[in-house]
Amino acid sequence: MSSGTHYVRFEFIHRFGHFMTIISFFGLVLTGMPLVFRDEAWAKWLYEFMGGYPTAGIIHRVCALLTFGVAFMHFMQLAYKIGIQRDKGVLWGPDSMIPQPKDLEDVLGDIKWFFGLGPRPQFGRWIYWEKIEYLSLMWGTLVMAVSGLILWFPVQATKLLPGFLTKFIDLPSMALIVHRYEGILAAVFIFTIHFIHTHLLPEKVPVDEAMFTGKITEEEMMHERGAQYELLKKEGKLDELRTSPPSCMAGFMTKLIGIPLLIIGLLVSALMISGLLILVI
Repeated sequence: MSSGTHYVRFEFIHRFGHFMTIISFFGLVLTGMPLVFRDEAWAKWLYEFMGGYPTAGIIHRVCALLTFGVAFMHFMQLAYKIGIQRDKGVLWGPDSMIPQPKDLEDVLGDIKWFFGLGPRPQFGRWIYWEKIEYLSLMWGTLVMAVSGLILWFPVQATKLLPGFLTKFIDLPSMALIVHRYEGILAAVFIFTIHFIHTHLLPEKVPVDEAMFTGKITEEEMMHERGAQYELLKKEGKLDELRTSPPSCMAGFMTKLIGIPLLIIGLLVSALMISGLLILVI
């Protein structure tokens, strides 16, 4: 169990939404990618492992509905904060996920620091690459949802087009292409870029426990998010976020769940990349 001063980084609703996203995302990838790479031996084995036809398809649709539910919960929370609580910080400020001028400064500062031309930037609550991942998730979810619904209900979706357009536009075929390649992009991005930034940094290996326990040490906050720490200290809000260290059981469960998922994600990503390279070569 890690000791010392800890602060709350993620509320329960954020951790719950993230956990549901993990379940739905892995379910979608493990049942969807075998269809994309159906000629590969590993894809055939994985499809059968996930139940084959029609079980894998049912799992895929259930996970899609779960994704819709998580997205709905997230946007309702945003609507509540903006519309009811009048929290302007959601759209702009140090707690916002919207890219701002400081993020550009941090990008340039990070590049200079990487080449030894300047000090490491002091990041706020959200680092610029976390904002990029968040916006990518929002966009990807929208694209996958629309294309997935078209594939789920092809006849009904086609009827939404004006009659003369159906002669020139094969909507289900277009949706299949979009769904397939957006799915590959999302899976590879999450299983490589997100994993590297979140879990595979030297100080985080084997997993970053913050999103699971909701807590971060004072040392981590000062090192990773110095600007946020100084701002909270200046505003006298640090004590409001102070919390007890996560229990040994919480740390154990985090690793018990996180490490296998990390390995599966990296393995599936490697298999997908190898499948793409075979197609190109």
